[in-house]
Amino acid sequence: MTRPYLPRLIEAARAWARGSYSTEAAVELLIQHDVWLRRSDFLRMGIEYAPAHYSGTSYAVFRWDTLHSGLINGLLPCCNSEAAVLRLALSLAEGHPVDLGPAIARLDRTNLSLVLAAIRHAGGDRSAWVIAP
Repeated sequence: MTRPYLPRLIEAARAWARGSYSTEAAVELLIQHDVWLRRSDFLRMGIEYAPAHYSGTSYAVFRWDTLHSGLINGLLPCCNSEAAVLRLALSLAEGHPVDLGPAIARLDRTNLSLVLAAIRHAGGDRSAWVIAP
């Protein structure tokens, strides 16, 4: 089901992250994963939406520390693979520690591809998200 707010939220999140490879990578990982930005508990807890007033650009500000606390304190219940993707995004964005072995082991092929693209992006390769036919 398409959420009417989602395209605006994605655009605002990308606008906010622009300029920092690691933040761009974390935000894009969550966008491409297509789970977290659809969850109302995640949005309420961890995203502050700043509508465009003067600049013409809206921003969706991610509160990484709040999301990290919510995840580790059980306020964002989820399956192991969803938790792994969020933990990896938190690590890319803010350096929150993640045990890489177990996190990677919880990912299927699709999510592993997304994480690898995020790592490439964080390393400076903005073309990492282009999916070959």
